[in-house]
Amino acid sequence: MIEYKFNEELQILEVFYEGTISISDLIDYGNSVFSDESLPRDLRILTDASKASYIILPGEIQQIIKLTLQHIKPYNKVKAAFIQSKPIETALSQLLELEFQSGKYEHSVFSSRQAALHWLLSG
Repeated sequence: MIEYKFNEELQILEVFYEGTISISDLIDYGNSVFSDESLPRDLRILTDASKASYIILPGEIQQIIKLTLQHIKPYNKVKAAFIQSKPIETALSQLLELEFQSGKYEHSVFSSRQAALHWLLSG
């Protein structure tokens, strides 16, 4: 399950992954969020995936990258911080971090909300 809300005070989109997350969940989430024209064009996203388990195959990583790059086209910049707590999920997220070749999308992995917020809100 993926839920999200825009935090007006911090001006960030807060996303919560919980349970088993598949590529179809990520596609549905991306289609929903990135079609929301009310979000700022310089978007900061804090995703707490510490309660999630991914069922994503290695071959699906390229599909996620391609879809993400397609989704962010209307935005000036997207800065995404992911909170991870499990080894496999952390490794997948770090793999995505290494694979992105877009100057308008930054992706970083953290183990705590405090560290993720510090990175998101700096610079």
